[in-house]
Amino acid sequence: MKSSPPARTSPGGAPGDRAVQLPHPPCRNCALCVPGLENLCIDTAYPGHQVFGGYAQYVVRRQDAILPIPGGVDFETAAATMWTYTTPLNCARQAPVGPGDTVVITGASGGMAIACAQLAKLSGATVIGTTTKPDRDEALRKLGYDHIVHYTDTRLPEQVRELTHGLGADAVWDCVGGNDFFQLSLSCIRLGGTVIVLGTPTDQGSRLELDALALIGGQVRIASVRGATLRDQQLCLELLAAGKINPIIDRTYPLAEAAEAHSYLESQRQIGKVLLMP
Repeated sequence: MKSSPPARTSPGGAPGDRAVQLPHPPCRNCALCVPGLENLCIDTAYPGHQVFGGYAQYVVRRQDAILPIPGGVDFETAAATMWTYTTPLNCARQAPVGPGDTVVITGASGGMAIACAQLAKLSGATVIGTTTKPDRDEALRKLGYDHIVHYTDTRLPEQVRELTHGLGADAVWDCVGGNDFFQLSLSCIRLGGTVIVLGTPTDQGSRLELDALALIGGQVRIASVRGATLRDQQLCLELLAAGKINPIIDRTYPLAEAAEAHSYLESQRQIGKVLLMP
């Protein structure tokens, strides 16, 4: 007898249900939402941007902007999942990798990068992470990276090619952003590979430089991701409930210590997510 497929998580819920907000709430009615491109919604209201964020003990959200938290999952883990895994899941659709493929993920210590690594491993790919902090190699390997290379090493592109039998990576998922990492991504990609830009550094400009001849000669695909569809957001909770992803929470701070939390983030000492607790 065939087993029934797992029930999909539906928006909304009943009074008293434990819920987590959608980080990318679609309007569901615009010209892009209707065909299923909810991540490109032209009337979205991102928490912390178009509407108030979560720096409060209580917040108000529309019923269709929340999802019920699966049983056995606590609030902290659900929060760390939704803000961290939804965009990487969309990234995995834009530049899919599978068994036998290799993906380079920049900024390996960050919560989004760790999510990217777990999703790539879930697909069967070999994962190479880049870091600026050599003392984190062992900790990062325990989180799922197959290889760690150092951004400060001038031989980094050669190391990636050595690890890929001279070809280069099938995909680079750039969680750091900025022109320096963009150029690094291009130097690590194989012919016909895909570079996905996920991050934009706050301390640098957002402009990227591109050599058209190199782009054409390598048949490299450059893409970006914006948010996630409703299905991707539901799927993240399903993967969490099934134990297929494991959000890493570095530490938590009470809401009253938000300034200290920001200082800790700015020190770039964390591995994983930093949460505020109401």
